[in-house]
Formats: sequence, C-alpha cells, structure tokens
Amino acid sequence: MPKQELPRKTIRQEILWPTPYWYTIIDEFTKHETRVTFNEDMESWVSGQIEEKETVVKSNRGGWQSDLQKPDGVFEPLVKEIQAVCKNINLGIKEIMVPQLWVNVNKKGDWNTIHQHGPYHLSGTYYVKVPKDCGKLVFRDPRPGAIGNTFFQYKFTNGEFMKINLADGLLILWPSFLDHFVEPSQTDKERISISFDVLVTK
Repeated sequence: MPKQELPRKTIRQEILWPTPYWYTIIDEFTKHETRVTFNEDMESWVSGQIEEKETVVKSNRGGWQSDLQKPDGVFEPLVKEIQAVCKNINLGIKEIMVPQLWVNVNKKGDWNTIHQHGPYHLSGTYYVKVPKDCGKLVFRDPRPGAIGNTFFQYKFTNGEFMKINLADGLLILWPSFLDHFVEPSQTDKERISISFDVLVTK
C-alpha cells in the first residue's frame, strides 16, 4: 500500500468502495431499413416460446421467464455485444464467458423481487422492448451499514435505492453481488428483456 501524504491545513476527501455499473444503447438492434433486427427476431422467438412453455419462477412475480438459454443461436449477436462491452470497461479483462441467458416478459402488475446473481462476476440485462410505465430497474446500496445511517445515506450517497431509466436497445452491466429488483409494471403492454451472467479472467 503506497504511503499517503498527510495534508497540512487542508481537508481532503476520498471516496471508498465505489460500485460502478456500465450501460450503452445498441442502435443496430432496434432499427434497420433493409433487414430484420435482433429485437424483431427476439419478439418472434418470445411469442413462440410463450405458447409452448410455462414460465420458470425465480425472482419473478407474475409475467413469463424462460428457462436458461445457451449463448448461441438467436442469442449469439447479443453475446458478441456483451463481450465487446466487457472488453471496453477498463478492468483488464482477457477472457469473457457468458454461460447463461434468460428472457423476461412483464405485463401490468408483474415485478421481480430483490435478488443478486450469486457466484458470477458480472451480470446484466438487455432491453428488447420497453413501453412507458413498465417498471424501472432498481439497485440497492450493497453496504449494510450505510443503509441504516440516515445522515450519510443522503449526504454522501445516492440513498438506499437507485432507479435506472430504461429504453429499447439498452444494455446494462453491473457487479453480480449488487442487489436489484424490478418495479411493478403499470402497463398492459409487454416489456421484454434478456438477463445474463458473465464469468471473466484477468
């Protein structure tokens, strides 16, 4: 640990244990003049799957969730984008594996309870279809001691919860240990998203 230079007659502030998240919009997945887009392919895939298979129940309360999907076939374009984002977030990542993905469909009243993604390094969600008032993604402060400290919670942090605005084509990535949930949808229109986990080596 490098020796710290102690300030003289000044006060310095350092920020400890920041928790990053990363996001980008994948425009080519949402619209194209001459070809079917990834999002259109996924909407067709979802329609067929919902007719054939019952929902998997994990953190979802209501709605439909697919079983775990392999990172190939219809999901391969998304996996390539996930890998590209992971390579460009300046963490010195050398190898990237996306072992599993799953699809979520929420309508009015559907939501997801607070949870995290266990033993993985990074987790994330890609948003295929985001109607208005479909419920936001919400992160919770991962520091238990900070949650109950009302003085510091609102002066030096974002508060206990941080809500994320969503959009078609949004890819968001976060540390897998971060607690999160999805607000209840207030619309009859479908929100379609694809969640995934990532393992990396440095």
